[in-house]
Amino acid sequence: MASVGHAVSPDGSPTDGVAPEHWRRIDEYLRARLREDLYRRWFAPLRVLGLDGDRLQVGAPDPFHRDFVDDNYRDWFDEFVPGLVGAPVRTQFVVDTAPRTQRPPPAPEPASSFSAPHAPGETRPNPRYLFDTFVVGESNRFAVAAAQAVAKTPGRAWNPLFLHGDSGLGKTHLLHAIANEIHASTPGARVAIVTSERYTNDFVDALSRNTMGDFRRKYRECGALLVDDVQFFAGRDKTAEEFFHTFNALYEQNVQIVLSSDRSPKELKGLEERLCSRFEWGMRVHIATPEFETRAAILKKKALAERIDLSDEVAALLATHIKSNVRELEGALMRLAAFASLKGEPVSVQLARDVLSDVIPPPGYRPSIERIQEAVAAHYGITVARLTSSSREQKIALPRQVAMFLCRELAKETLQTIAEKFNKKDHTTVISAIERVNELSLTDLEIRQAVDTLRSGVTS
Repeated sequence: MASVGHAVSPDGSPTDGVAPEHWRRIDEYLRARLREDLYRRWFAPLRVLGLDGDRLQVGAPDPFHRDFVDDNYRDWFDEFVPGLVGAPVRTQFVVDTAPRTQRPPPAPEPASSFSAPHAPGETRPNPRYLFDTFVVGESNRFAVAAAQAVAKTPGRAWNPLFLHGDSGLGKTHLLHAIANEIHASTPGARVAIVTSERYTNDFVDALSRNTMGDFRRKYRECGALLVDDVQFFAGRDKTAEEFFHTFNALYEQNVQIVLSSDRSPKELKGLEERLCSRFEWGMRVHIATPEFETRAAILKKKALAERIDLSDEVAALLATHIKSNVRELEGALMRLAAFASLKGEPVSVQLARDVLSDVIPPPGYRPSIERIQEAVAAHYGITVARLTSSSREQKIALPRQVAMFLCRELAKETLQTIAEKFNKKDHTTVISAIERVNELSLTDLEIRQAVDTLRSGVTS
């Protein structure tokens, strides 16, 4: 097939003689088989851009939309698109920045809780990200309380507020909830909420256009500044330098600063110490991985918002096996709902096992010794060869003991088999390892958390 590039007509539809017919078939297929609200939200905004070899390029309106569809529906498109197109093509999702005069109508959004004016080019907080729509559990309770406190009395509670935790645990949601709450309680207040990437791009643009005055007014003359993913300032020395001065200016004026990162300030590499130390001036709060009950509640709330009929059994299945990332949890639910809608079936345990077989292991699944060894080695930053070596160094011996413990508990292998896999002749070494990890788990929180994390990782 010839490549047709990004050929679109003025109304936003492709003009090539082949690609439009492809997309017409795909679009009709989706419309006929998906719930209207699901179609409107995720699939109506897509449009075909052309064929590039065996790749059908499909454009999404922004990176978030592209990533969500790519993460959750790529396999699905690859399954049905070749039959509709009549050729062995794979779908490639890209960001489509070309202007559209007739974009498909977006899904209706909940009414915003504020109507404050925004400066041109300023990022609006997402009106769906509110404290009321955030599921609170033991893993995030303190973070939510801190966020609500700074939203209620910005600049006077904790300044700055630094939220950190792994990707997909709700940091962005809380930043937008704070911004929405400030707008709701203080009409007319100007809140600057940006990602570190957006701040960097604005800074580079201001330098190139010689408009640094406008840039500094935008970020230093505001009622609150919220910056998501500040870890990406690392390695961007000039941007970090500018942000350092912006931080100081706002702090001296008691303007609320809220920052998020995937790691604590002490763990940020590539940033100056003077900036990292300022991140700890106020309140630093860690958001942990949600426990089972919170994950199940997140699923039920998402299902209610999306009008998905989700049983407790299916919610429990997903919450049991998708543990580390709320975004993946919700994405799995949406993928399952799309397949159920497409097949005309209810969302059931069996369908979930079929559709999500890449994340939900079959009943009775036992991880192999090799998988456990790989997981433990990766967790402790060593190689499997070192893990199974004869080294008695503590940094090797302890991970080896943890791995032996998990092999006995999860793989259900015999003591002798485990010993042989670790190049040990005597199975008493395995017995000693199991006893030691059991003892340490009672007194050492770090060991207990490591075992729990590894146990979850290798069984899901």
